[in-house]
Amino acid sequence: MIFPNAPSGALLLQISSLTIIFSVLAQTVNGALQGLGKIMIPAISSFIGLIAKLILNIILIKIPGIGVNGAAIGSIVNNVLVFAISYYILTKAVKLDMKFSKFVLKPIFATFIMSICSYWLYLMLCGILAEKIATIIAIIFAVALYAISVISLKIFTKEELQMIPYGSKLCKILERLGIYAKE
Repeated sequence: MIFPNAPSGALLLQISSLTIIFSVLAQTVNGALQGLGKIMIPAISSFIGLIAKLILNIILIKIPGIGVNGAAIGSIVNNVLVFAISYYILTKAVKLDMKFSKFVLKPIFATFIMSICSYWLYLMLCGILAEKIATIIAIIFAVALYAISVISLKIFTKEELQMIPYGSKLCKILERLGIYAKE
């Protein structure tokens, strides 16, 4: 839809979009490490990720069925490694009880739910509506479904929700729905 004259790039963009998740997580964790004075850890984890990406690029790009998509796969692995190494070091350095399930698994699960359902909706709507309209509706649905998933999975505590604009009102609604306990 964005590049109608280059439809073959759609798969490349879809694969590459996964890098955003781990890139943001890695930047956040690396910022915390740098704030703690552990400035070499982000550099080392980035170097390890870069080596993995380079190796994967050399191997995967040569495979005819993968081609340029191999570079996107290498970028995903790069960012996952940078995040994983930095996250591990941060949890050891700070001794925080950062629940992996809350900060990684639950958001990934919410993303999975959103992706499957919005893609299914897109496929259903493509037979009825124009492709661009189906895409826009599926994106709006995806945003709403992700928000519902995040709330249903209780990724944010009640206190965290209250910190966002209109968070107190949202918490009251969620209390009435029985998602969060009343105080």
